[in-house]
Amino acid sequence: MYSQLRICKRYILRNKLKSWKFKYFPDLVDLLVYLSTRRAARRLQGGQLGVLIDSNVLGHSITHETVWVSTGPKKWGDSYIDTGYAARVCVYGPDADSDVYKNVMFLPGIASLAREGLIIFYTSAELRDEQDRQPIGRFRGYGLFDRGLLQNVDIKSIDGYAFPAAGSIWSGRPSAREQQQSRLKNRESDPLYIALIEQMGRKNNLDAWHICTAERHNLFCFLTMDFKLRRIVDANLHKEPFRSMRTRVMTPAELGEFLGLQPIRPALFSYHDASWFVRPDLHHSDNIRRPLRSYRRRSDKDV
Repeated sequence: MYSQLRICKRYILRNKLKSWKFKYFPDLVDLLVYLSTRRAARRLQGGQLGVLIDSNVLGHSITHETVWVSTGPKKWGDSYIDTGYAARVCVYGPDADSDVYKNVMFLPGIASLAREGLIIFYTSAELRDEQDRQPIGRFRGYGLFDRGLLQNVDIKSIDGYAFPAAGSIWSGRPSAREQQQSRLKNRESDPLYIALIEQMGRKNNLDAWHICTAERHNLFCFLTMDFKLRRIVDANLHKEPFRSMRTRVMTPAELGEFLGLQPIRPALFSYHDASWFVRPDLHHSDNIRRPLRSYRRRSDKDV
């Protein structure tokens, strides 16, 4: 009898704890992030920072994905079926130590400052065109319970939109990528753009245009997680036009350290906007996002 009562009490306490996590834990995490950004907020009281955000930052900002958690085979009539449930898990585990993860940990603070209006995120016509050619889930999440650190952050285009001509490639119409390259070719009268291409190489002409766009609109930095691009820029900082440019090319970690932000583990955001099962004890075994094809079948191999 007493053992049954103890089991019942444990069950009630466990359910109350889960309910508490859903209801109160997000507010506690938000308070932690807010307090961690006060030093940066004081530095930014004199004015806002304009930031052009690269597509890869949006992709890496998705830190929680939907997975199928197996509960094993169960008998259904005369046969056995695999059972389980969908749940939100963090992409990164406690063993994560990649350059991507180290940069992702600075996104909560940067996003918090953006929600306060101290950092203004921008995209551009060519960045939007670049994103429109890719699966939308790459930047917003593929699963129903996916979540990103940049949710509810306003990102507006600084120079409007590009409208590639629609049509099938079988009709002879250039693809969206080819149309974009054609537009960039027509912009080679811009001396800054040409100078950037000369230093970065023509195969990086799209990144050169993004940097040129940020400089032309007096933005503080072009925020990217393309580490190869970052190394190219570093190798040419002593040369023109980089030497005289006001716009910087920075990673989230570099921007966070510049502002005095503290890195915050993305696993803490597991319960934000959660309305279904959350498994904070699980994570992807390789600490990277799952590809789109893995959502076409139910599997718990990634957790």
